[in-house]
Amino acid sequence: MADEITPERIRLNAEAARVALGADVPARIARAVAPVFTRFTAEKLALPLEVEPSTFLVVQRGERGGE
Repeated sequence: MADEITPERIRLNAEAARVALGADVPARIARAVAPVFTRFTAEKLALPLEVEPSTFLVVQRGERGGE
């Protein structure tokens, strides 16, 4: 997975999120986060994701019969 962390990918994600980055910043970000992703991949760590609050409310109401 760490080999997927490229400056170009960082730049494209920043553009999609409308975050302005300097020309050298995507490479710095890629170098900073790649080791973390390498370790997560090696350890096969799973991180549970929290449910976004409004989604939780919809699900909760559905379980309670739409009250």
